[in-house]
Amino acid sequence: MTLGQNLQAARKAKGLSQETLAEQIGVSRQALGKWEKDIALPGLDNLQAAAQVLGVSVDTLLGTEAAGPAPAVTLDAMRDLLAARDAEQRKHRRLWGLLGAAAAVVVVLLLVVQNLAYQRKMQSLTDSYAMLQSQLSSTTADLSTRMDELQDAVRQGKSTVLEWRWVPVDKLHRDVQSSWMPVLVQVTPSESTTGMTARLSVTYGDTTELHDMGVLAGDIYQAQLVFTVGQTYDLTIQWTAADGAVANEKLGTVDFTATQTEPELAWGRTGGTLDYGYYINRSGNKKYLELSCYPVEVELTVPNWMKIADVTLELRTGEEGEPLATAQLAADGGYSSGEETMMHAVWNGTFYKDDGPNEWLYADGQPFYRAIVTDATSTTWTFEVPLQKK
Repeated sequence: MTLGQNLQAARKAKGLSQETLAEQIGVSRQALGKWEKDIALPGLDNLQAAAQVLGVSVDTLLGTEAAGPAPAVTLDAMRDLLAARDAEQRKHRRLWGLLGAAAAVVVVLLLVVQNLAYQRKMQSLTDSYAMLQSQLSSTTADLSTRMDELQDAVRQGKSTVLEWRWVPVDKLHRDVQSSWMPVLVQVTPSESTTGMTARLSVTYGDTTELHDMGVLAGDIYQAQLVFTVGQTYDLTIQWTAADGAVANEKLGTVDFTATQTEPELAWGRTGGTLDYGYYINRSGNKKYLELSCYPVEVELTVPNWMKIADVTLELRTGEEGEPLATAQLAADGGYSSGEETMMHAVWNGTFYKDDGPNEWLYADGQPFYRAIVTDATSTTWTFEVPLQKK
């Protein structure tokens, strides 16, 4: 076990908190915390003070416990020695001087032995401390080198990110104060290593949040956030390797607007010539509505995460009741890439029926088209445009 692990185990065995032990040693709780995490090493004085408070030897804390105890003069031994001396004095008063000298020699010899043992122990402690200091310096230098390499890679344009995106978790929510949407930010690293972790830094306004990222299959890291309409978000990812090396890379900025939460519809293809109008024909005392152009097409612009499932057009002369006719539209040629966060597609169809009818009984009211757009989550949007009378 390391010095920090031994120190922590001894403290817990003693039933002391970090604050209590630090106070008794005479250091700060932060310094003690760094010792227990092996981030820093205590000085010899502090190490001996900690051992004394915890009731263990310094060797125990360093993990270098000797095989046997060092010679030492104990209080009981001294008492026995003095008692023996007094007995001899009573029995042999003539030998007082010789016995005193012998006792002094014994004491001196014991003190010499104890001093030699103490010197050996201090030398061992010094060597162990120097070895730990050397190991810590080597580890720190290695981590610093790895971190510099990662940061240099970022500065030289070697991206740590292969790709990233955000996708909604649920539909747009609206309340009195704002509109918001829960989203997932997903990031794929250019290179993933065992034990690597990631945190997402999200800054908006004067606020910065840090989110721990989970890992999906395929080494995709993700975190769940909430985007509010009208807010701008700066996203930065922080990679931490298993050895502690850290690298940061900015992902980008998300200007979260309403256009990123719902589709936009334009009536007709860009540059198209379709004419959306109508005629009123009379037959006897009845009036019939006829379209000036039966083919119809609309252009949809949607966020790149949205999947459109259905587009239906209704011909109406009033808001309520059944439509006069409907046209099912289909995407023409699929989606084409536009802006980085948006997709475009033209949907077309026709109100003309080979088996008729292609004119409809008309009473009154302004004829108009209503487009009903439905996405893959069954959320719908409606758009309307009036028809021009010919």
